[in-house]
Amino acid sequence: MSGSVALRKLRKEYASLRTEPPTEGIEVRPLETNFLHAHFLFHGKIFYDTCYEGGVYHGVLQFSKNYPFSPPSIILRTPSGRFVANERICFSMSDFHPELWQPSWSVRTILNGLASFWNSEEITTGGLRGTAAGRAELARRSLDECRTRDALAARIFEEELKEIRASRGAGGPWPPPRPIATERKRAGDGIGGAGVGKSDAPNIAPKITARDAKVVPNTAPPGSGKNAKKNAKRREKEKRKKAAARFLSDLRSEAPGFVRATVAALLERWALDVSAMTTDHLCHRTDSVEQYQTLVDALRGSADCELLTESNVGGRPIATFKLETPIDCSSGDGEERLVDIIEIPSPKEGRDYRAGLEHVEFVIPSQDGSKSMVSPESSDGQHHALLSGFMEAYPSVPWDTKAIQKKNNPDVSLKIALEQYGTIAVKFHLMALEEVIRHET
Repeated sequence: MSGSVALRKLRKEYASLRTEPPTEGIEVRPLETNFLHAHFLFHGKIFYDTCYEGGVYHGVLQFSKNYPFSPPSIILRTPSGRFVANERICFSMSDFHPELWQPSWSVRTILNGLASFWNSEEITTGGLRGTAAGRAELARRSLDECRTRDALAARIFEEELKEIRASRGAGGPWPPPRPIATERKRAGDGIGGAGVGKSDAPNIAPKITARDAKVVPNTAPPGSGKNAKKNAKRREKEKRKKAAARFLSDLRSEAPGFVRATVAALLERWALDVSAMTTDHLCHRTDSVEQYQTLVDALRGSADCELLTESNVGGRPIATFKLETPIDCSSGDGEERLVDIIEIPSPKEGRDYRAGLEHVEFVIPSQDGSKSMVSPESSDGQHHALLSGFMEAYPSVPWDTKAIQKKNNPDVSLKIALEQYGTIAVKFHLMALEEVIRHET
């Protein structure tokens, strides 16, 4: 099923959550670059009268393109003593139980259900047995875990985490005092988890008279308020602008040598002459999901490049940008070689990558000299036949053909060791990546 159905459904749900926020103590933010990933923050009221009280926990819902007809994966990133950090959680609304999934369920339904399941003692895959004392100690550490050790949480929920930190002060009691405005008014208020609604405190908020108000000290932390938020956003914007400029500057410095070394090695080792081929695009790896997200966010706001697409491929997002000014990778012998497309994939789970340029892709030209050998409407059989003919012209090359059957712009590739760059990949296909993207969108 096309991912467009999932995206339309999720956009509506995210809009609904903005106009009618979820249960107090649950925050939801989709990734700006990938609506199939919804990050959530659990804290506050949903954990009252439990060993998790005071805890602040970050997790993610990973939806498939088949949503709402299949459930998401659910992962908690913050150590809690209840679930294994960074592993999928098995419960009735997760991808462990597609047979129980109801298409009418939503992000709101899932998170409310997860909060209720959290406060139970049912142990399933991804669950942990632990002592109340151990879980309380992890709850005590959880805010710092989100603020200083979880780059995604610190960026996505920056304002929420600052507010929680400011409300607690330093060295206060544990669990932290509950805000008066959020005290429960009756048993059972909130998300129906274990231990909710047992406070014996009277349901009377202290009154502050005009006279009292004159002597109430200003307890707001320094730099709080609207101006502080605006300044923080301005600083963050400037930080991203500098990060984008630094990356693009490094890329312009490194790419020409990378491409020239690749072109020379192909000719020297296999007499594979790519002088008539377009250098379609370069692939730049990131070594972590956090680095990927930070880089993509920075480039999205840059005037020096345009985001062509960010799509989910093989279970991980890949962003493709077009540079405003192409990088000149010409060899100096009269051959012009300009590159303006950069592909940035997020690392695959469980795989280690070195950050930097990882592969280069070429488009095999047509006989009439046009940029692409085939059109978007060409059949899979035509792609296969043309790529097979190309490989036959270079029988000594150790071709990798695992992608020759792809429906979307199939390719053949090879590995080559370069002295300065290590082992890299070189791929050959029949259509320019930008043409493929424009056709699909």
